[in-house]
Amino acid sequence: MKIKKKDRNRLVRAVIQIAFFFLAPGLFSAAFAGVRYLAGQIGGLELIEPTAFVKVLLILLAYTVVFGRFFCGYACAFGTLGDAVYEASAFLQRKLRKKKKPFKLPEPALRKLQYIKYILLVGILALCFLGYYSKVSKADPWELFASFIAGNFSLKGFLWAGIALGIILIGMCLVERFFCQFLCPMGAVFALMPTIPASVLVKDKENCIKGCSLCKRTCPMELSLEDPSGECIQCGSCTDACPKGNIGKGIKNRKGNEIAAVVIKAAILFGVCYPWI
Repeated sequence: MKIKKKDRNRLVRAVIQIAFFFLAPGLFSAAFAGVRYLAGQIGGLELIEPTAFVKVLLILLAYTVVFGRFFCGYACAFGTLGDAVYEASAFLQRKLRKKKKPFKLPEPALRKLQYIKYILLVGILALCFLGYYSKVSKADPWELFASFIAGNFSLKGFLWAGIALGIILIGMCLVERFFCQFLCPMGAVFALMPTIPASVLVKDKENCIKGCSLCKRTCPMELSLEDPSGECIQCGSCTDACPKGNIGKGIKNRKGNEIAAVVIKAAILFGVCYPWI
């Protein structure tokens, strides 16, 4: 039986996500540790050493400039966890509530909530800069998650972090990419990075079906692609959903072998990060 292009793309993405989840689960935590380290060293007027955390951070920042937020869409362990939890929840919602569509936040609320991650980033950077982050680190849910993926499942001393992680998991059940959209400080850093035009997703609006908006309705970040956005996680859901194939990369909206391009980008990401994980 011939597999549809959309299903092939989703399968490839799932395989890449699972591979990174098991082979490089600590990339998110390492990169954010690099952010905190830099803020702390600058605040303390200390020498910045090229630690493994700093190297992972710089690699991911440079990668994001070249390829966009591909890391968020394909390689982040927290993002993969969120996708798995949401898909399971959406399936159950459809079965139990007899509805085709799971719960959705109103767009105005969603857009406002997306600013929370920037506020969190500023707050964490301020704590690191002033040297107070260690006093609240036990309440850090991504530190606890990093401990889990390292094989340490003890909650001793991490009660508040466990509560925060539990709240995040509940949010993941209700809103697609809940953590990525609203709470991820590393996502805020990536969203602020520029991306070269060749890697920005754009659509040929003049060729769109009137009133379609399928790209926006299938986007986990609910983007319309009317304007380039740092919120795009390069997951490819919009390109798979578009009935007219209007969405592509770069100024000229170029198409191509998307699967080959995705596999190459994943291989590059793993190759440049592997020595430091």
